Amino acid sequence: MATRERPTAKNKTNLVSWHEAEPAPVVLITGAEEVIVDRAAGLLVQKAHEADPALEVTEIDAASYDAGQLATLTSPSLFGERKLLIASGVEATNDAFLKDAIDYLGDIQSDVIFLFRHSGGVRGKRLLDAIKASGAPVIEATPIKKDSERNDFATGEFRRAKRRITPAALRALIDAVGADLRELASGCQQLISDTEGTIDLEHVELYYGGRVEVTGFKVADAAAAGQTGQALNLLRHAIATGSDPVPLVAAVAMKLRGMAKVSAVGRGNPATVAKEVGMAPWQVDRARRDLSRWSPDALAEAIMAVADADEAVKGGGRDPIYAVEKMIGVVASAAKRRN
Repeated sequence: MATRERPTAKNKTNLVSWHEAEPAPVVLITGAEEVIVDRAAGLLVQKAHEADPALEVTEIDAASYDAGQLATLTSPSLFGERKLLIASGVEATNDAFLKDAIDYLGDIQSDVIFLFRHSGGVRGKRLLDAIKASGAPVIEATPIKKDSERNDFATGEFRRAKRRITPAALRALIDAVGADLRELASGCQQLISDTEGTIDLEHVELYYGGRVEVTGFKVADAAAAGQTGQALNLLRHAIATGSDPVPLVAAVAMKLRGMAKVSAVGRGNPATVAKEVGMAPWQVDRARRDLSRWSPDALAEAIMAVADADEAVKGGGRDPIYAVEKMIGVVASAAKRRN
């Protein structure tokens, strides 16, 4: 027979990382980052099945829930089987689910694992507060937007797989897949499964060398280093193979913005500066090396040239390719003027 547990007012929110998700009588996953939500839920279900292969799993749609359903689903089984309930769409919950779920939290069944998924918003806040007050583990799937956060996510993927990736390779991978976290996660897993030993830049280029973002960061690096000829050759090759001028300009803009942020902060520990400007420590180190050949006036001139090119490639000019080539020329030339 199942025992029942009651929350106390002294309990505090128990935040846990998604990769530390463990089955518990009640678990809350909250946030809109679907990759993290799916990873946490998948890990929890996997561990619950490993502990009890006969586990009965039931999914509930909180938006279309029928009143009284929870009482049936959480009632003790005749043969004592454990149950896993997954309530999705709690952010759109109807009043019936809200009431029954809050009532359940005052009378929790220990042979039931109840997973709540809430993607954000104010709907269901009373339920979320009650879950947190119960002391149940809470996994926050906050949207990942900053480069430093994507860097941390990817680093964690390789660390948990006991694999090492070089900083240059990690940067290339992140630049290649862009802001899509699901694609970044997939890219990490592909490199982990398809390679051996330390993952370096050659491995990443083997899989992602044709991506415009990879080409874009190579163009940006060459231009920022003052290598006019190499930057233009890379640019023309990229365009000849079908790359669009818009993301190429964006890659150079991202490069210069990072340099400007680091320049504005000045000296300091790379980790501290990285948090302040929203970059990874290795990106700060790279920006500082790049800045060694730049003067403040030259950097300002280059940023203005990028802004002009951005307008031109987005419809403000007649010849987008010429606009990008002109931008590269200005940026590479500015990089050579230290004074």
